[in-house]
Amino acid sequence: MRIVNARAKFLIPGLWDMHVHLTQAGESSAPLFLLHGVTSVRDCGSTFAVLQQWRSKIANGTLTGPRIKGAGAMLESRAWLERNRKLDEDAIAHGFPPDLAESERRTMEGRIGVKSPKEAREVVDILKAKGADFIKVRNAESPEILYALAAAAKMKGLPVAGHVIAGVNLAKASDAGQKSIEHDEDYFDSKPTPVTPEQQRKLAAHFARNGTVLVPTIVVQEYRLASDGQLQAALDDVSEHTAPVRRALSPELKTFWRLVQWDSKDDTPEDWPAKLRQGKDFVRVMRKAGVKILPGTDLGTPLLYPGASLLDELQIFVDEIGMSPREALRSATILPAEWFGIQGEMGTIAPGKLADLVLLDANPTEDIRNLRKISGVVANGKFYDRADLDHFGPSQGFAGHN
Repeated sequence: MRIVNARAKFLIPGLWDMHVHLTQAGESSAPLFLLHGVTSVRDCGSTFAVLQQWRSKIANGTLTGPRIKGAGAMLESRAWLERNRKLDEDAIAHGFPPDLAESERRTMEGRIGVKSPKEAREVVDILKAKGADFIKVRNAESPEILYALAAAAKMKGLPVAGHVIAGVNLAKASDAGQKSIEHDEDYFDSKPTPVTPEQQRKLAAHFARNGTVLVPTIVVQEYRLASDGQLQAALDDVSEHTAPVRRALSPELKTFWRLVQWDSKDDTPEDWPAKLRQGKDFVRVMRKAGVKILPGTDLGTPLLYPGASLLDELQIFVDEIGMSPREALRSATILPAEWFGIQGEMGTIAPGKLADLVLLDANPTEDIRNLRKISGVVANGKFYDRADLDHFGPSQGFAGHN
């Protein structure tokens, strides 16, 4: 038995990042989650092989990392998937860099195309049999496919997380079984006409009644508002003086950032400041109506860092959305456990629960920034002191990485 002197310190349950992509993050990113107090993640789209490899290595002690709940695949429109595979083939034939092509291949392996409600029901059965913890929908050829996916998953006892898809009635999707809406600004892109405040409030009330949560991934604004030059500087920067957290970026993650940079070079310019303000307003409407807001980062997106960006998201919840520090803590501990129906095992500190804990030098209910003052982490019963954590890599630290 190891006795830890925690006098004058503060103990909280381990934090969750509810939207990551481990295929893109790379295996060497795993310890960085614990470095920042993130002891559990919800993977919203990776191959089963990746998830099984990470889980196996973490279980046998050859890899230090978080507890993983995974969808195992992203469900897509079959037409979208086939069109993008053809574009990839054309790009490779015209000089697409080999490392970017490999990154794209790994990403596309984590997607399954669905073209009918019948296929939707079949793929849910397949993912359930493979051990998926939930179903993730990114795109669909028709609203009926999304409703069929949600209903089939609900029958199998699997929660559904999904993007906002054009043409889908979100109230109907919530009724069918979609338990989580991903990304705040997508709500407005999916509508052919402007959404009124009354429509937003009505939808929020519907979500609140059904227990449908919102994972807004607000921290993605780091990338949306960055210039090409800023992204390139981050890719080139390994200096401990400008941004220590970048020194630990995995090769896979840096390559994926370059892939995103390549893919977006011909994108139509958008008014991102206005869209992000609109998205935050939507989150505030949802919260005011009683909808539960959970933190996720969309790790894989450029300028987002394993573990570190989750702390940024919680700080945004407090500073810009209006949560109290205690409410933000609940959003990253108790509420994710409830979403998976495992609140009897995780989410709070009590005898008999899984030992995922974070020991802090200062009180996070007084200032959410105190989450950065980590003294130690317990992940699945194993204690990592400050020296252990420092060995994993440079932390974000109190001031953040910006």
